Amino acid sequence: MVVSNLFPAALGPLIMRSHVFVSWMWFGLVLFSTTFAHGGYHVPFFFSPEAHDYHHKVYNCMYGTLGILDKLHKTDRPFAGSVNEKRHYVSFNLTPIKQIIPDPAKPRKME
Repeated sequence: MVVSNLFPAALGPLIMRSHVFVSWMWFGLVLFSTTFAHGGYHVPFFFSPEAHDYHHKVYNCMYGTLGILDKLHKTDRPFAGSVNEKRHYVSFNLTPIKQIIPDPAKPRKME
């Protein structure tokens, strides 16, 4: 857990020999970002967690933070065209994003 979570966040400040204040600001930003990415809520005025939620739903796509490497390695293809992609934007509205773009209706079973 330390290697996969703490080490990547600490690597930048360690390599750059950043000041302690800058390092603490960086760790605060990383923790803030992680909290929103794993919180499951699309908070207005903040980046969307939809790509990360989709990654935990499907497990074989959307590995990166910015999506650049996902496009390069084509691991973003399952995400493209999904309802999660349509919701993946910074919302400036207080209306919940799932009300603005609802889940598609599931077909009813015929008995």
